[in-house]
Amino acid sequence: MRRIGGIGQIADLAVEDTRIGSADIQATIADLFGSPAIQGSAEARNLVVDGFIVDELTAVAQQSGGATQFTADAMLSSDPTLANAGLTPLRASARGSLSGRTVTLERLAASGRGGLELTGSGVVPLDGDRLAIDIDGTAPLALGNRLVADRGGQFSGTATLRARATGSIENPQFSGTVSTGGAGYIDPALNLRLVDIGGSATLSSERAVIDSLTARLATGGSVSVSGSVGLAGRNDVDLALRLNEARYADGNLLVATLGGDLRVTGELAGQSVLSGNVRIERADITIPENFGSTAALVVPEHRNTPPAAAATLARARVDQRDGTSSGGAAPSVGLDVTLSAPNQIFVRGRGLDAEVGGSVRLTGTLDAVQPVGAFRLNRGRLSILGQRITFEEGSVTLVGDLDPYLDFRARTQGEGSTVFIDVTGRVSDPSIAFSSNPPLPEDEVLSRLLFGRAMGELTPLQLGRLAGAAAELAGGSNTSLVDSLRARTGLDDLDVVAGEDGNLAVQAGTYIQDNVYLGVQAGADGQSRATINLDLTDDIKARASTGTDGETSVGVFFESDY
Repeated sequence: MRRIGGIGQIADLAVEDTRIGSADIQATIADLFGSPAIQGSAEARNLVVDGFIVDELTAVAQQSGGATQFTADAMLSSDPTLANAGLTPLRASARGSLSGRTVTLERLAASGRGGLELTGSGVVPLDGDRLAIDIDGTAPLALGNRLVADRGGQFSGTATLRARATGSIENPQFSGTVSTGGAGYIDPALNLRLVDIGGSATLSSERAVIDSLTARLATGGSVSVSGSVGLAGRNDVDLALRLNEARYADGNLLVATLGGDLRVTGELAGQSVLSGNVRIERADITIPENFGSTAALVVPEHRNTPPAAAATLARARVDQRDGTSSGGAAPSVGLDVTLSAPNQIFVRGRGLDAEVGGSVRLTGTLDAVQPVGAFRLNRGRLSILGQRITFEEGSVTLVGDLDPYLDFRARTQGEGSTVFIDVTGRVSDPSIAFSSNPPLPEDEVLSRLLFGRAMGELTPLQLGRLAGAAAELAGGSNTSLVDSLRARTGLDDLDVVAGEDGNLAVQAGTYIQDNVYLGVQAGADGQSRATINLDLTDDIKARASTGTDGETSVGVFFESDY
């Protein structure tokens, strides 16, 4: 490669493996943007201009009336940046004139794959501050994929641009608008898919102000954004986000419907803070029916990695020595978010059916969440080993990811002892422990809970059932017909209970508003009862019930966690 000249004050030019047409390319380009102007034409291959590889270039210059008229066409298909964005081959063309030290562009055009279509015109002074270029067209949002490549994110769709550049070549000032519609974004790290992204922003020399921006979640609901982002070397951000019945599913344990307002402030590529209030309108946390495998994950060792695969591993921040993440420190996003949910956070699975509520404040950072507080038990029960036990206390604590920590306790009276059942641990793999007062071995506790007698008094058949119960605790399925019916009917609660007289009854309930719970119980003896719970505040609740036997009750209760 040899350097053969320059283009005024715009760029240096180098040529590699050049084939020249009817005129010397050095003289043509030098005189096209210099003085004096001459006539001529040139063709070239494999030019490198400011890092861009120009596979083909055709230029024609002709002097007319004291000015030099020119046309130029170029094909770019080898530049890695453009290729990775899926834009190549890229074709560019220009038509205009040179008079003195001023280039007048009658038409500037560029087109490429992915929907790139840009046209422009205006005046480019080779010195001074009389720059004035108008640019219109569309550009693929895939150009932004490099910003989210580390997390595997992908944009789709195009943006419409109407912009104007003023000032000078050394210090251009930009203004205009950019808009999009029907765009999309996929984030595998968050299991998030946004569709129908649409909105517009106003560009200035220093900021991009978002006039409106909305998107639908593929799982339901929407999110809207407003605010501004710094440009031209400024990376400060001030964005407001509103969640509108946004339904999120992590694909494994959690499905939640959210609402609220958040704000992001700080530096886009540095220290920033996410703050605000989020309402959990409803959340379903599912405990897996089977314990996870204890098999160790085999980590591959990469040897003689092909260049393309090595580049993929580098983008994924994978260390080729052990397959583990070894990326640099990501920008820190601080947290000051309050999650509130008076009720309707349901935890179900493995015989557990509980509802919790309350308020939790999230602090720390996105990578190291530090929750303050926990969601407390509203109501709950545990169906296990043929027994149905009501929880007395419990909590759900967020511990930095979407796999919260459970801590529930139930108790029941056994043969001469009080039996405690504790459900603790991560939702993905909770443990169920049994203890008693006075203390007894766990197998004795199970025997008294299941059969109401000591192990030494069990028959061989009962011992077999006890062994089967132990296997069930080791990870067997616990899904019941009642649970399946509840899921199909969309009720918040469905259960079969036994009254004090031993008669069976079916009870069902649902939230008719966020703070109003309606329940109905119908017994096999023909008696039925309806109840309604009204949450007046977080601590004060009103309850009323009436039955076909004519018995009616009304009460106001104060409840507080301490």
